[in-house]
Amino acid sequence: MAQLPVSKRSHASLSQQSVHSAKQASTSQVNRIASSSSTLSTAFSERRPMLRRSLSTPSLQFIEDSNVSVKTSLIDDQYQQRAEEYDQKTNSSENAPMQAGGCVHYKRFCLFVTPCCKKFYKCRFCHDENESHHFDRKTLTELICAECNARQRVQERCQNCGTLFGKYTCLICKLFDDLDKQQYHCAECGICRIGGRENFFHCKVCNMCLPMQMKTRGHRCIENISRSHCPVCLGDIHTSRIPCHIPYCGHLLHGTCFDQLLEFGHYTCPVCQMSLIDMTTLWEYLDIQAKLIPTPEKYEKERFHIFCNDCHKTSKAKFHFIGLKCCYCGAYNTTQNVQKRLSLVADERNSA
Repeated sequence: MAQLPVSKRSHASLSQQSVHSAKQASTSQVNRIASSSSTLSTAFSERRPMLRRSLSTPSLQFIEDSNVSVKTSLIDDQYQQRAEEYDQKTNSSENAPMQAGGCVHYKRFCLFVTPCCKKFYKCRFCHDENESHHFDRKTLTELICAECNARQRVQERCQNCGTLFGKYTCLICKLFDDLDKQQYHCAECGICRIGGRENFFHCKVCNMCLPMQMKTRGHRCIENISRSHCPVCLGDIHTSRIPCHIPYCGHLLHGTCFDQLLEFGHYTCPVCQMSLIDMTTLWEYLDIQAKLIPTPEKYEKERFHIFCNDCHKTSKAKFHFIGLKCCYCGAYNTTQNVQKRLSLVADERNSA
């Protein structure tokens, strides 16, 4: 069917109508958005006092308005100003804080006068978190009593009021702690440790304190292993407050880093590639899968020279898509880079 021609006038009128209808649609849409936003803002303003009143923090106080008889919270900038003033009094080098009890790291009744920046901090960790340089607590020569504000030399009790700075005091490490963590000072390690002296022994090769059960069942010694860094986060292990994990290979890493490795599916040591946990269940599962997937005929006679990262032995393994299995320990944690692994293992044995 042929299309009828449209005159210029009718075409113009149609264009004006379409433009007018589009303007009406956009105007109505804008009105709907404005009304919804005003509704949301009204609802939020009505809900906010209830939310503010539900916060159970000691810094939030409420005042009674006699006109409208409702409770409203004090404005946040006043609270922020009070918090900043308190922080300045706590960390200022001019005014010593009067509040006792320690910090989130230690419970103690003294403050350190840091010789590096001449400021007052409750512990070395508080100092390092707020300053751009490191504070060695063994360089400490002065402290301040948190009870009477008397500035004095490092000692066990306050020379002015007799306050005991901590139930456990080590004047060698300049450590004060009022909580019982079974602390003891190890002369060989040169630092204080927690857990009880009777539960640990000092290995002279590893140069660190190890649990007593490792002395009875034996452990792999690596010279000065505690002086190394965590292979995951590169943080210090010897003086770290984070408990360390000792895998079968003997390479130390933080317990939190060990948990993260397992969480993300890494089950081998970042240093030597030995299995971090007992993988027997996984090896048995892979054996079942290898039987279900036959090897093609052209690969049945293929043999590969491998090195096992778990038992440190070399062998020739049959080819399979699942992996190359060690014929000694049955592990699939193997590699074909035999010469490099043998040289690394020899270096570790010589260093031990």
